[in-house]
Amino acid sequence: MTRIGLYGVAGHMGRTLIGEINASESCTISGGCDRPGSPDLGRDIGMLGGLPALGIAVTDDAGAVCDVSDVIVDYSSAAATMALLPVAISHRTPVLVCTTGFDTDQKAALADAGRSIPILVGANMSASVIAMYELVKTAARLLGDDFDIEIFDFHPWDKIDAPSGTALELAEYAAEGRGAELSDLTVFARHGETGRRKRGSIGFSSARGGEVVCENTVFFAGAGQRLEIISRVTDYRAFAATTLRAAEWIAQQGPGYYSMDQMLRDQAAR
Repeated sequence: MTRIGLYGVAGHMGRTLIGEINASESCTISGGCDRPGSPDLGRDIGMLGGLPALGIAVTDDAGAVCDVSDVIVDYSSAAATMALLPVAISHRTPVLVCTTGFDTDQKAALADAGRSIPILVGANMSASVIAMYELVKTAARLLGDDFDIEIFDFHPWDKIDAPSGTALELAEYAAEGRGAELSDLTVFARHGETGRRKRGSIGFSSARGGEVVCENTVFFAGAGQRLEIISRVTDYRAFAATTLRAAEWIAQQGPGYYSMDQMLRDQAAR
């Protein structure tokens, strides 16, 4: 049984994973950590997830959760992940990072942490989005610069970063399909008289509102035609199965900075 500690346990995905881990035959929940000052500190994790009491209290002590866990699953925030890294390194605990919104320095810190512990980073854990990455790369390669690319993401009102990590990762796959660097193609905002669009560029737009879980659309707009590749996640449980697979996998790896592609290729080869 892989012992999973949840970091950001009181969030949407943390609460969902409590039930999913509890129902699993190969994983067990070992602890849960939330931000200092959280109103859920001290609550029983089971009750937080809508289950009977499990006898495990929510804490703000990440080190204590690392002590009893084979892997930490992080659904928190970019700043909170940065606070977790040195703790996980000191306890030699692998981390599955499912948080988004990292800046360049924070991404470098994640990669550097991989020199000491296993780190797996995934912007989105739904099977439909993982498949969407490959579809977008293929479409970008086949359609070329004659088709303009726009990426739209719709998330709940309380998501704090935009574009979403998923939108940015979709753009990475689109740029790869075109054989280009994403940094040379991105357009993040348009307002007022912007002039004509630069051919080959990749544009972004985001909506935030209500209780939408996760919607992503990539538009390929050409002369007289448009291709849309869409993923709509309507239940947080859609992220759970891949999250647990990834958590079990990274718990068995040596130090390194891993991607979801590596995890999926390794599992497919077995």
